[in-house]
Amino acid sequence: MLELENISFYHRTYRVFYKSEKQILSHISLKIESGRNYAIMGSSGCGKSTLAQIMCGILSPSLDELGQVGQVRFNGKALHLNELSQRRSFYSQVQMLFQDSISSLNPRFSCYENILEPFLYLGAGQRKERIDKRIVELCQKLGLPKDILGKSVAMISGGEAQRICLIRALLLNPRILILDESLSGLDYELCDEVLAFLREWQGESRASVVLITHDENIALRFCERVYLLEVGKLRNCSLPRLALRQVSQ
Repeated sequence: MLELENISFYHRTYRVFYKSEKQILSHISLKIESGRNYAIMGSSGCGKSTLAQIMCGILSPSLDELGQVGQVRFNGKALHLNELSQRRSFYSQVQMLFQDSISSLNPRFSCYENILEPFLYLGAGQRKERIDKRIVELCQKLGLPKDILGKSVAMISGGEAQRICLIRALLLNPRILILDESLSGLDYELCDEVLAFLREWQGESRASVVLITHDENIALRFCERVYLLEVGKLRNCSLPRLALRQVSQ
């Protein structure tokens, strides 16, 4: 479905008399297949979030040291998001949840309005009664009371905000769901419940989940494939417990 080929990324700073640059990612290739779970782990600042943002088209790959640029492909075609129709098509199929869920929500909207907004922009035409029923169903499955939908963002906790963002993404029935440390604010029991629900949803939808996390236990329990990002390089962990333990140390 989604394929990254030879991706490099530099953080560049321009000043009047000089330019500085720091390489974040170096020649990374990764293929996301339908119905599979992937974990990307690594120390803070190693570029995990940068990689996730390239996967969902927020950032573009940089030219490498040879002047070549890597490519992101979706459904076998190079990813181009220049046109509104292209963005709508892509983001109706690929959704990303950010670590700071509160900042991802519009403070002027209620939780219900926040959930509904991207669906009105990206979703296919459906009856409002059916949409509302699905929202209430997702709230119940994720342990949120129905009355939270009428609350403002300022009245909910960080963990509740993360689940509101998850409902907002799932309402679109994406083919790929990218979670950038999106479970970090949940306690252990609630995190288990969310993961169990995601497995149920994934079994029905055959979607793929990409988990950006520091939590070794979550990565090993939920994901079939675990990758380690270090020094700008991505490697497949054939012995994930040993590799991830080295990261935590």
